[in-house]
Amino acid sequence: MKLTYILFFILFSSFSYPGTDKSIEMVTDQWEPYYGGKMHNQGPVTEITRRVLNKLGYQVNVTFVPWKRAIEHTKQGHYDAVLGAYFSNERSAFFWRSDAVASSHVVLFSHSDNYRETPDLSAIYGHSVCVINGYYYSDEFTSSRLFSKVKSNSLKHCFERLIARRVDYVAADKLVGQALLEKQFPADKSRLTTLPIIISQQTIHILWSKKIPGSFRLNESFNRTLQELKKSSEIAPIWQKHGFQPAAENK
Repeated sequence: MKLTYILFFILFSSFSYPGTDKSIEMVTDQWEPYYGGKMHNQGPVTEITRRVLNKLGYQVNVTFVPWKRAIEHTKQGHYDAVLGAYFSNERSAFFWRSDAVASSHVVLFSHSDNYRETPDLSAIYGHSVCVINGYYYSDEFTSSRLFSKVKSNSLKHCFERLIARRVDYVAADKLVGQALLEKQFPADKSRLTTLPIIISQQTIHILWSKKIPGSFRLNESFNRTLQELKKSSEIAPIWQKHGFQPAAENK
C-alpha cells in the first residue's frame, strides 16, 4: 500500500506546473502606470497577476530588464513568462497567451507645431518615428513604408530625441507616454501633444514560455481564475486604487 502511494505521488509530481517550488519567475520592462519596479505593488497589472497566481498557490517574482531582453530570454525558457505584453502572430510560435489583463491605446507624440489632423498614417508621410527595440505595435504600422522608424532601447530615450527634434514623432501607449513625460520631462511636456492617429488598440497579456513544461495548463488555470476574479468584482478596485478608471480593465 505504501509503495502504491509513493508511485502515485511520483507520477502526480511529474505533471506539476512550472516552478516545483511553487514560485513563478516573470520578467518585463518598466511600463508605468501599468507596471513598474518602484510602483505600489509593482503596478496594477502585476498586482492582478499576482492575485490570480496566489489563488493558485504560487508566489510571483518579477524581474525588470530592457524589453527585448525580456522577450528573448523568456523565449529561451530562462523565465516562466513575460508580464504585460501585446500578442502577435510572430510571438505565437514561442508563447501561450493569457486572457487580456488590460487594454492599451498606442498613439503618436509630437511637438505641438508638428501636429497633424488626419487620423491615419498618411499624415506622417516622410517623417521619422521613434520606436522601442523589440516592441510590437501593429501589423500595419510595422509594415508601413510611409515613414522611417528610429529604434531605441527605451521610451525615455525616444522622448529625449523628440524634445531635441532628432525625430518627429514617438509611438507609445498614451498613458505610458503621459506618465513618463510627467515624471521625467515636466518642463517639456507642455510643448508636446498627441496626434488623433490611433496606431493600434491592443490588449495586454501574460505570455507563457512554451519552453517551460506545464505552461499550457498553467495558462488555462490562470485564465479560469482571472475570469472568476473579474466576475467577483475583485479586479476593478485594484485599477481604481492605482488611479485608473474602471474602463481600464479589459472584460
